[in-house]
Amino acid sequence: MKKNLINLVYCTFYKIRILFRDNALKNYYLKNLLLLLLLITSLVSCKTTNYSGQSVQPTITMNYNIDIDVEIDKSKTLQATSTTSVYFGVFKSQDNFFSDALTSNSGIGELEKKAATYKALKGTPYDILVNPKYIIEVQKSLFVKKVTATVAGYGAKVKIK
Repeated sequence: MKKNLINLVYCTFYKIRILFRDNALKNYYLKNLLLLLLLITSLVSCKTTNYSGQSVQPTITMNYNIDIDVEIDKSKTLQATSTTSVYFGVFKSQDNFFSDALTSNSGIGELEKKAATYKALKGTPYDILVNPKYIIEVQKSLFVKKVTATVAGYGAKVKIK
């Protein structure tokens, strides 16, 4: 897609150069065309939203002989958001703290999910987030890619007997 766009721009510039042999007129039209193409490509972007949730990870089995109680607080929903921005495909701005929660390993927004889970539990008396629901949004433009993860779930305390 990008190669086709580059070839189209190159061919357009080549045709304009042939049509306008006068340097002053050629430079005027090339500059305006370049500014117009830059404006159009900077305004073009796309957005993807992915909704996911998990209740159980079927591949995980835990066999511990520990007697525990899990107290789920359903009176309040915990919610948090984490965003990662990548500028020019090189410079990355993201959260630095992550939970060790297991996620679905879908690849899209995994770090953002873990950072959002950490933010949701930070400063609360809860140990885990029960029945988390994730919303992943991916926004792409010419120079910036943003991945945003929002998590919502119930807080729970784990007590060992």
